[in-house]
Amino acid sequence: MRRQQYTITARAIHEHAARLCQRHLRLADHGPKCTAGTLLTLLFYAAARMTSLAATCASLSAAPSDTAVRTALLATLPAIHELQRRLNRALRGDLPKALRRRRQPLAIDLTLLPYHGEPLEDANEVYRGQAKEGTSHFHAYATAYVLPRASATR
Repeated sequence: MRRQQYTITARAIHEHAARLCQRHLRLADHGPKCTAGTLLTLLFYAAARMTSLAATCASLSAAPSDTAVRTALLATLPAIHELQRRLNRALRGDLPKALRRRRQPLAIDLTLLPYHGEPLEDANEVYRGQAKEGTSHFHAYATAYVLPRASATR
């Protein structure tokens, strides 16, 4: 039997991520230019390009100003602990049941990007480690990959 092919598009990924985030974050519209969908799109754009919201707003012609976006986020996002709870729920919410039934073998990768500035509010915002590229301060990003059962037994 021939295998079916499925091509996933950037638009499909964006729409799925926006639905998932909105279901859990429950962002409210903050005026006609700063709707929940617009805020999520700008956040996704900034994250994908590893840039600031200000740079994102400046690079997109139809985007609201960075001040308007910041004001909208501050007005609509919950307190930090509630936000973390909702984001963790969103990350868990779309996992297949097979992955939630029992512990899974994982491969974890830590990426450290050198950071030469000061933390915005809390020293824990920046990861400290062995000096590299002239600094011992980094933005740290971790990724986890669930090892399929076949490769876990090799």
